[in-house]
Amino acid sequence: MKIWSGYGSEHSMNLVLIGKFKQAQDAEKVEKEIDKLRAQASKDDSDSLPFAKPENQRFSDDMLSLLCSLNIHSLAPSELGQLVSDYRLECDDGRITVTTDEADVSAFVKLFIEAGAKVEIFSAHDYPYGSADAR
Repeated sequence: MKIWSGYGSEHSMNLVLIGKFKQAQDAEKVEKEIDKLRAQASKDDSDSLPFAKPENQRFSDDMLSLLCSLNIHSLAPSELGQLVSDYRLECDDGRITVTTDEADVSAFVKLFIEAGAKVEIFSAHDYPYGSADAR
């Protein structure tokens, strides 16, 4: 009898990512940028990029143009799939909260930090969001 063991990534991370901005308009600007990047990444089918050969992991011309117009220079092509993954984003009073079951959130972290936000990441499994411990 042969026993197969493998690794699966079905476990839900239940991450909460919070970006606290100095001004509410900074958070609103980042929210709009994420919307634009998500729309273009969706058009480009960017969620398949991490699985492509390294030489094929590149920005589309439209995405490159958008990134330049938004003055964003830290994202890698392989991170764009994070913007089309399943997440919930809320923007309220200078604070953006992203909740997701995904483990990869580096695109959001980079966008928040580039815009001057203080960033906090935690598992809602250990610190239920909305509880005193999660604030």
